[in-house]
This record gives sequence, structure tokens and C-alpha cells, in this order.
Amino acid sequence: MVSHSNSKWAMAAATALSLATLAGSASASGKAHTLDRHGYVKRTEVIRLTSTGTGTTMVDNGAPGRGIGDQIIITADLFRRGIGYGTEGAVCTRVSADTTHCTGTFSLRRGQVTWQHLQTTPVGSPPSDFDLAVTGGTGAYATARGYGHVEAISQSGGALTLYLVR
Repeated sequence: MVSHSNSKWAMAAATALSLATLAGSASASGKAHTLDRHGYVKRTEVIRLTSTGTGTTMVDNGAPGRGIGDQIIITADLFRRGIGYGTEGAVCTRVSADTTHCTGTFSLRRGQVTWQHLQTTPVGSPPSDFDLAVTGGTGAYATARGYGHVEAISQSGGALTLYLVR
């Protein structure tokens, strides 16, 4: 059964994940990190964006009502300094009464960045600030790894900072 929901939890989850949960400016820090095992200099690129949710769909899998296997599908527009910068798509699957496993992709101007995280949140509460793992990418982000920090979560949007090591 698929249902569209405007519940606080669904909207907050959408916002939190839209980087679901992202804003500000994108810049390469220019600071070299240690050499990797092949002798290449690693650099961290910091990208700040804001997000605005464009859709949230709840899928009730298994037994009727909230339970393991239920999913939240999330889409969002991403902005840099108020100008459209990309989109995001994510799917969160409930893996226990108060825990979801989420995977998603940010489609940015220079390529895509994939991510995932496991979030435990008390039932009925929106997720709070959290980190997510960058799991890969394409285009300019093909060798990226690192993490993102999601913050400033509200029902209308969120902010995310990506720390990409390349």
C-alpha cells in the first residue's frame, strides 16, 4: 500500500536526508592531506548546499501499519547560494521499530555523489543532526569518499555539508 504523508516525521526525514537533507558555497579547501599509499596528495573539497523537499511517499510493506520493511521515498531540489544546483533521491527502509537504513544520490552539476546511513530516532520524533557516509560517485566525484553532515533540519528544508576526499 502506498500513501502520501505530510506527517512531521516524514517531512523531517525528507528534509534531513535531502541534504536530503545542503547550502552555501562549494569550494576546494586547497589544504593537502597526507599522501595516500600510492604517493598521491589527497585533498578535501567542501560543498555546502540547502535542500527543499519535492516529494515524500510512504510505502507500507508487510503487516498494515508502521513496521519493519516500510519505506520512505524522498526527492528534493538542491541549491547553492539560492540557485538550483542539483537534485536528490533517497529511500529509507525501516529495519527496527526506531531505526531506518537510508541510501541516496545527489545529482550535482559535475556528477553524482552516493551516500548511506543508519539512523535511530525515537518513534514519532524527527531525525536530528547526523552524519552520512559518502559511498561513491560519478563524473568529477568518481574517486570521492568522505562524509556529509546534515543540520538545520526543518519541515521545509535542510542544510548539508559534504566533505569529499579526492
